[in-house]
Amino acid sequence: MGFYLICCLSFFWTVDHEQTLKGIGRLSVFLILPICLSSIPKLNNKSLQIIFNCFTASNLLLGFFFLLVAAINYFKERTLTVFTYHDLVSILDLNAIYVSVFFTISYFYLQNKLDKSLSDYLKLIFLGLLIILLSSKAVIFTLILGNIIYVIVRGRKLNLKKSKILVVGVVITIFFAFVSRGIFERVLVETKTNLEEVIYKEKFNRVYPWTGTSIRILQLRNLKRQIEEDNIFWSGFGLYASRENLKKRHLAFNTYYGYHDYNYHNMYAQALSELGIFGLIALVSMLGFGIRKAIKIKSFFMFMFFFIMAVVFFTESFLWVHRGVFLFVILTTIFLRYDISSLELKDIKND
Repeated sequence: MGFYLICCLSFFWTVDHEQTLKGIGRLSVFLILPICLSSIPKLNNKSLQIIFNCFTASNLLLGFFFLLVAAINYFKERTLTVFTYHDLVSILDLNAIYVSVFFTISYFYLQNKLDKSLSDYLKLIFLGLLIILLSSKAVIFTLILGNIIYVIVRGRKLNLKKSKILVVGVVITIFFAFVSRGIFERVLVETKTNLEEVIYKEKFNRVYPWTGTSIRILQLRNLKRQIEEDNIFWSGFGLYASRENLKKRHLAFNTYYGYHDYNYHNMYAQALSELGIFGLIALVSMLGFGIRKAIKIKSFFMFMFFFIMAVVFFTESFLWVHRGVFLFVILTTIFLRYDISSLELKDIKND
């Protein structure tokens, strides 16, 4: 609520009232969804399990669909790239990073169960492989780190006999992460980033070899100059009102025209640029409050959700995209309203 209030208040100082009004409407889910969810009868543990099981089932079906389409495309194009990154989800015109976030949340929901069935282990392995194929470095990092945290925190509670299946699956997943050609090539490209040039160069040509890292660093460089030259530290440009200033700076740098309409690809930078320091504090506070509650109630699933968000916010302006803001608001409302620590104790059939 506090974050959305700042979004609305920015209308009074924005440099682009039309765009800010559009943004206020798009982010109204921060207000509408919590009110709608609070107006329904309080959900019990069984209802919450049904919700997350349906969410996970839909992700599994999507995963099968993506692989089926990719297999068909492979016989047409004879290239393995159809199984990776954006190509894998192009049939629905989706972004691989956002899809991998959805899959990862389902992965950690299943992993959160103490009494896993053979079906759960197979689903975990399948989701893990899909996440690897989608090739988001940030999400794969959270996947590997999350598995390490799980073993450390839950090691004593694991059913050693059944957990062998999961261990094998994790090893296979990590193996694919390191040997997957698509991921290897993307990491190799990132190593070619010339940090000194990106930080200090004043003019780039239209065919400059940008990488995901370098373009994000340039956006942070733009933000630094905006703070120094446009005095946006306290109030920001206004919600959704930074685009024209960013475009002007890209023109000055002579970058490829396709980057001129890019946002910051960093949720923290986006919040600071458009809402000022108080907007950034509100954003970080939401994450901090969620992580604090997760630790307090000892909920691994809740902790991993907010950890995933905290990491992905460094690489994407996640809340400025419809599917991102809906996912974040719905799950944050559920996590903060209900005590979900009991979700790990038993499955629906035992409730």
